Amino acid sequence: MVEFSTPQSKAAKGLLDAYATLDMNNVEPLLSKNYQYELLPESPDLPVQTKEAHLQTWRAVFSSVTKFEVRI
Repeated sequence: MVEFSTPQSKAAKGLLDAYATLDMNNVEPLLSKNYQYELLPESPDLPVQTKEAHLQTWRAVFSSVTKFEVRI
């Protein structure tokens, strides 16, 4: 089992765990008020999103998903 001992790894795990719940209400408190989502490398088809736009986009996606599973 992987240990998350650094503040950075704990923050990343918390964010991934929140997204895995498929509920943006769990993600929103973890994002800063000036949060921006941007794809790197930049893509002309996907502009930088504000926190509100990012939450709105993913709420729409998650509303159509009933199960999230990762298989290795």
